[in-house]
Amino acid sequence: MHLQQPNRSPTAAQPVAARGALLAVAALVLAACSGVAASSDGGSLPAARRAWAAEWHAVWQIEWSSAPVEGPLVVEVWHRGAGGLRLETLEAPTVALAGLTLVDDGEQVWLVDLRSNRVEHGLSQAVRIPLASDALDVWIWLLADAEQATLHWRQADVLESGPATKLALTTGAGDQATVWIDDQTGLPAGLDLSSHLWGHVTMVTRSISPAGPLSPALFAFHPPAGAEIIDR
Repeated sequence: MHLQQPNRSPTAAQPVAARGALLAVAALVLAACSGVAASSDGGSLPAARRAWAAEWHAVWQIEWSSAPVEGPLVVEVWHRGAGGLRLETLEAPTVALAGLTLVDDGEQVWLVDLRSNRVEHGLSQAVRIPLASDALDVWIWLLADAEQATLHWRQADVLESGPATKLALTTGAGDQATVWIDDQTGLPAGLDLSSHLWGHVTMVTRSISPAGPLSPALFAFHPPAGAEIIDR
């Protein structure tokens, strides 16, 4: 029996293989262009791309207007530049998203449901936290698209995480996005995106900071006592 999760709409309509191929290409572009300055945004998005590729720690509030659940999901994220990711849901709009921890060591992924003491194990495109994993995919896609984006205006702003630069963009795919870049760290700090591919999503950081070197223990999986492990 598999762990029951809500549909990942708006991305649930996209075949997993197709989305995986898109994001693989985006990740390659992201890595290849990490040192290139963009003339359209004054350097903020390329700086965010470089900062994203390093080690960081953040608390995000995420909301998808077309998701099957209403209300924000709050997730804590640890990102290791050399490969490694940890997600923990802190606040959830539905019981099915509460108490989830995803551990990705760069090769394998485990998703722990503390409520049911079940663990899903598999590859990154098969084992995910709905909405939270999708939010990471959106940032990878958007930052890889930065060279094609058109900047309409920029201004100073302040988020809960601190001072930020606010950019209004049209992406290379023709989608409308407002992006906030943290002034101190250069990390992506907020997003309001209306997209043909992703639907309408808003994300804002409650806190964000570089965090290297992160402890390897964050990305090492230790099954809870008596947990049922399900291979996907």
